[in-house]
Amino acid sequence: MRYRLMNYAPAIDRWAEIRFNMLTVSDLKDQIPDYSKDIKLNLSSLIINSDMDEKLVYGCALASALALDNEKISDIFIEECKSRFDNDYVEAVKGTVCIMTLNNVWYKYREAMPNNEMKMAPQKMRVNIMREYAGLDMELFESLSLCISAVNGCQFCVTAHSELLLNNGKSKDYVLNIGRIASTIVAVSKALSI
Repeated sequence: MRYRLMNYAPAIDRWAEIRFNMLTVSDLKDQIPDYSKDIKLNLSSLIINSDMDEKLVYGCALASALALDNEKISDIFIEECKSRFDNDYVEAVKGTVCIMTLNNVWYKYREAMPNNEMKMAPQKMRVNIMREYAGLDMELFESLSLCISAVNGCQFCVTAHSELLLNNGKSKDYVLNIGRIASTIVAVSKALSI
């Protein structure tokens, strides 16, 4: 049997960069180019200096970055969430992103079907993590689900999770701020990639 030599240097370099040069959210803000000053200010006001619940703010930021597949921003918010909360919280956010990505794709697909019968078709996929709210409280799970749905562009899920939060006593501003956080992380990702 022949074996191929593997070059582990890129993986080791990435690990070293993460381990020894870990950026903070403030460092992330400082990396945003001057042409995106508004994005920098939004990151500051909506996340760094937010008066909203920390678990909501940092969870939405992490969920948005994960939904975008932005490794750099995800790594920063993973470390922030681990230091502020714990690894279980990070795992719960990751689980929420995975199940909501499945749901978002399904519901966008179903909405595009050519007739009402197909538009009402049952999902018929396993989504048990939703029954347990991914180990989070219901309100936080629904908030993260709304945030992820906004990033993934699923109008059906945005409407469903918004209505659920409003019907459970959350204010309109609370629901709108989730969209503001999602929008800001998407814009930060864009500002750093162009």
